[in-house]
Amino acid sequence: MSDYPTLNKMGIKSVENVTKYTLRHQGDTDVLKIYYKRPKGSLLSRSKKFTFPRGRVSMPLEARNSKAFDKMARISPQLQEALEELKQLDASRAETAPLDPKQEFASNLNHLEKVMNAKIEELRKQLDELD
Repeated sequence: MSDYPTLNKMGIKSVENVTKYTLRHQGDTDVLKIYYKRPKGSLLSRSKKFTFPRGRVSMPLEARNSKAFDKMARISPQLQEALEELKQLDASRAETAPLDPKQEFASNLNHLEKVMNAKIEELRKQLDELD
């Protein structure tokens, strides 16, 4: 039996490769993006994006005319369960390998540099193709 049944249902089979996740709101949906650690040259994606529509909250008619009603929406139960499992995954990692903040910052900086260099190279190739 898996320790992360919701993540497995979402298609995340290798939870040990999950490095981080982000959650953002777009209109009436929540967007969960999960990032993976992949070996160099891997054809597997480095991230997966999941969207969860927000359910509306039932309210009495008197309150529906207020502006607060427009902002009220219920987070998806599946998203709540996935977030709990991701928090458990983070907690289990924190117990086994505490991260040095300076090392993590250097790693993030190196990653940003690689991404920026790849993007600059891509733009240069596009520019050369225009000639």
